[in-house]
Amino acid sequence: MLKNADQKLMWPAIIFVFVVMILSAMFPEKLNTITGAGSSFITHELGILIDSVAVGCVAVLIWLAFGKYGNVRFGGEDAKPEFSFASFAFMMFTAGVGAGLVYWAIGEPIYYMLWPPYGVEPLSAEASTWAITYSTYHWNITGWAIFLLPAIPYGYYMHNRKKSNLRLSAVCAEVIGKKHEKSWLGYMINVFAIFGTLGAFSTSMGLSAELLGAGLQKVFGIVPTTGVKVTIVASFIIFYIVVMTLGLKKGISKLADICVYVSVAMIIFILVVGPTSFIINYICDSTGMILDNFFRMSFYTDPVHKTNFPQDWTIFYWAWYFAYLVMMGLFIAKVSKGRTIRQVILTCVVGSSLGCMLFMGVLGGYTVDGILTGSLPIIEWFHEKGLSAAVIEVISSVPGGSILLIIFLISVYFLITTTMSSATYAVSLMTTKKLEKDGDPALAIRITWCIAVGAISMVALLMGGAINTIKSMAIISAPPMIILYVIMFICLIRWLKKDYTVSSNIMEHIAVEEMETKEADK
Repeated sequence: MLKNADQKLMWPAIIFVFVVMILSAMFPEKLNTITGAGSSFITHELGILIDSVAVGCVAVLIWLAFGKYGNVRFGGEDAKPEFSFASFAFMMFTAGVGAGLVYWAIGEPIYYMLWPPYGVEPLSAEASTWAITYSTYHWNITGWAIFLLPAIPYGYYMHNRKKSNLRLSAVCAEVIGKKHEKSWLGYMINVFAIFGTLGAFSTSMGLSAELLGAGLQKVFGIVPTTGVKVTIVASFIIFYIVVMTLGLKKGISKLADICVYVSVAMIIFILVVGPTSFIINYICDSTGMILDNFFRMSFYTDPVHKTNFPQDWTIFYWAWYFAYLVMMGLFIAKVSKGRTIRQVILTCVVGSSLGCMLFMGVLGGYTVDGILTGSLPIIEWFHEKGLSAAVIEVISSVPGGSILLIIFLISVYFLITTTMSSATYAVSLMTTKKLEKDGDPALAIRITWCIAVGAISMVALLMGGAINTIKSMAIISAPPMIILYVIMFICLIRWLKKDYTVSSNIMEHIAVEEMETKEADK
């Protein structure tokens, strides 16, 4: 069944995550203290490193998109895209955002109104300006650049160098050396990379279950007990096993299309029935604020006032995104065949950023308007019921709230399922010994990972303390991930220089031969 699976990599990675969870349950305070201290060290002491590399990702992608390699096509000059442009864009978007987009589009402005950056007075007009600006910034170009950068070397390795072994150590072999690809170093790189994906993703599942539980209570009066949340996660697992069984083209691609159409329809409805003029102006204002303050926000560490705002939010976000190296890198690479490097970068970074800007602007704008005008007791909801319940109350307050809330819950469900499917597909690719050309990983491998990811998410939900521990460990993984980013970029440049120098020499040789032939004919 699993004859084409790299079982020496797959099972240890799964077991490692479970061991961490069990230790978290056995020694919750001790392990939380240790990992929390490690996470705090990363965000506070290495924050400027993370900020700098994040901005570096943006710079590198700009150079790749508009430099001499921008027209390099994944799969070669004659390669054709396997997906329509819309499906291609939608898959990248839904893989990256998950349910977190609609959750934090409302949640972040609430936090930033209460605890704004730069020493601004809470709940003031100035706080509202920064609220939507920072919400959009955290889900914009820099974050998507971090997501995308590993996909470029992965895509070139997979489609242009025609490699069927997609272990991260194999991709990095150009730098670490062939002898280390299968050594303990290569093995640790692979296990560590998978852990980052599983760890970061399992915590997102807990957030989604909590949000859906609060929604079910609002709509049907069902108290979101642990049993209810377990049922929600179980339904996720069943649904996305079906999606994974259908594969990339018939499953994930179609689900991503439906997901975007439903979510965008919901956003447009809120824009039309909500404070339309305020929201549109708010989006324009925040766009100007980001353009005007991009570098200030990118390198803001607040060493004087020590509010911890950049450490708790911006640096935390970037570190979190780095943990998704395998998931986003491999998945985007897989669906990008037939596209040029420039097309992939512009579609992913610019297109997805605009999509996030729409969601953040409309949902965040509606939320901030409710706070500023006093038309909605959002701050009271937040303090009394918690963030998930506050998000549900905000959606319920929109005209046509009951029907809209059901659509919102469906959107959340589809978003998290699409992200689960993308993550599972990526780790299935990485743990396949030899991937057939343009094929999916074997069904047995996909189903095994479905069950494993589902079980990890379920255990993380049941062991409340485990989520915090894994979240901290995902942040701790940022510096090693950054090293892998650098290695992958060096590999990409070496491949491009080698392949295109050879190609240039061949073309020059052909041109000379043609000239000599013409001279001889004369």
